[in-house]
Amino acid sequence: MKYLLNVVKPSELNASARELKFVFFAVFLLLFSASAGVAQELCKVNIEETDLAFNDNEVLTYAASYSWGPIFIDVGEVSLKVDKSKVEPTEFHMIAEARTYKFYDTFFKVRDFYEAKFTVPNIRSLYFHRNINEGNYSIKNTYTFDWTNNKIDAVIEKRKNPPKTLEMKLDDCTLDVITYFYYLRNLDFSDAYPDKVYTLSIVLDDDIYNIKCRFLGKEQKKIKAVKAKVNCLKFAVEVIAGSVFKGDEKIILWISDDKNHVPLELESPIIVGKVKGRLMRYENLKYPLNIVTKK
Repeated sequence: MKYLLNVVKPSELNASARELKFVFFAVFLLLFSASAGVAQELCKVNIEETDLAFNDNEVLTYAASYSWGPIFIDVGEVSLKVDKSKVEPTEFHMIAEARTYKFYDTFFKVRDFYEAKFTVPNIRSLYFHRNINEGNYSIKNTYTFDWTNNKIDAVIEKRKNPPKTLEMKLDDCTLDVITYFYYLRNLDFSDAYPDKVYTLSIVLDDDIYNIKCRFLGKEQKKIKAVKAKVNCLKFAVEVIAGSVFKGDEKIILWISDDKNHVPLELESPIIVGKVKGRLMRYENLKYPLNIVTKK
């Protein structure tokens, strides 16, 4: 930390910290959920609860790191929890939260909250809500998914502006970002080959985004959370140009090559510096991680 404070001016630290808002969720989760993409023919997934890639009460915690130079510093974390609905037996409920650590609150405070519900066995979004508080920026999204009429009823509220209601078209390949995180973990990647390209669509704010990703192959990667190498599937994800990305970068992403398909790590350059996310803690994984046998 002293090294960073010696080489980075307060104004630069503050500017760099602003770049973290996409790290903490819109990138961190959205692009983790893009870890395998989804081909058109895979949009209609039907999987029984007993065969899901995750357990009731699974908890995943990720560290979000940023570098201004050669050193990565953990600046916050993202946690996700999934559990069975206490009301409807065919529904799952997810809570995700992102926050900066106390020191970085001074420069750019992040407190983000996400909630979603989906059904099984077809894994379709039912409800999504996010409450974003990042520095002086705030926004709320609330979506209700109407699969009978193939529409999304949305309420968007930015800062202190009056809420805006709108209706968006819904098809089998469009889900919210949280549901996609769990949905994509249940796809079969056994037929993936190097350079195979997948696409997906995600609803966020008042628009639907199409994202492409490319399978790079298999790799053994050292994961700090398990203190060992883990067999991984590796992907390159296309990013959306904007306030954080220039548009020509690729998110490099690793997920476990096992039945969990749990995202383990991501890394990418952004407009200022680089960002990295890594699995820090986990609870109640359904299957053992595919750890390389130590000699």
